[in-house]
Amino acid sequence: MFRRAPRLGTAKPVTIFRQILKAMGRVLPPLLVALLYVDLLTSPFVARMGVSNTGQRDPRALPPDEVKKLVSLSDTRFRKGEFKEALEPALKLYHSYPENPVYLQRLADIYNRLGQYNEEAATWEQFLQHAPLPFEGCPQIGKAYEKQGKRKEAINAFERCLAFDTGDPDSQFFLAHALEMERQLDRAGQLYHQCVTISPHYADCQLGEARVMFRHGRVLQARQLATEVLARSPDNTDALLVMALVNWSQGNLGEARRILERAVKLSDRYTDLFLVLGKIAERQGDARLARASYEHVLGLDPDNSEVPHRRFPSMRRP
Repeated sequence: MFRRAPRLGTAKPVTIFRQILKAMGRVLPPLLVALLYVDLLTSPFVARMGVSNTGQRDPRALPPDEVKKLVSLSDTRFRKGEFKEALEPALKLYHSYPENPVYLQRLADIYNRLGQYNEEAATWEQFLQHAPLPFEGCPQIGKAYEKQGKRKEAINAFERCLAFDTGDPDSQFFLAHALEMERQLDRAGQLYHQCVTISPHYADCQLGEARVMFRHGRVLQARQLATEVLARSPDNTDALLVMALVNWSQGNLGEARRILERAVKLSDRYTDLFLVLGKIAERQGDARLARASYEHVLGLDPDNSEVPHRRFPSMRRP
């Protein structure tokens, strides 16, 4: 995703330091993992792992050879995509060192790959408590809550992520989007606008602001933002959806349909494209296309409540 580089020469020293720290944070976790492997293989410190400052050994601590074996086993299985097999050694490491952010991060990643989003969110919560760079758990923690349908918890998580750095465009976007899904449009619009102010070519924020503008009746401004995104990325399906909605609202059903028919060829798993296409087809009296579009929506999302079943009683949910 394109983002304008910060002009460090004009920034305040504190801002520069924060940017450098964040940049280091984006690089350090995989580096820490690599260093951990080296340390486990070569460092005499390993022999002291699990020993308290009083000299008493933590009964949960594992022998250094066992730690090396579990780290290597979990990493190898993870890289092969064998996530169920990677879970067992990762859990052993976690139970022995429950505050180790490297082990917590790997465990959360495994839960994510397994679709165990409740466990993933709980692990990211621990990560945020113990990691020296807690924002490395963002936006994953919020996404884990969203995948469970826990929107309030997701908003709370994204709020905390934004608090780590209130000027971070990614954090602004994820919180704004979560608020938009909850129809908290005023604050969502403010955050989208802040994001675009900081990073003018951040397409997701531009389109988020465009959607909020559209819902507030600012159709021309919404069209302008979507047009700007499409000038850079002609196949951006979010921008195409906004343009279709704008044309529909202005009575240009034919143009809206043309845009959506192109968009669904670019993404056949974007439910909103098919839902709006179905509604436009209905308005045009094209029952065949409307039915096919709605059936496609239900194939992707069987619980979608926006499909008008009463007008198509013969439709069946999968």
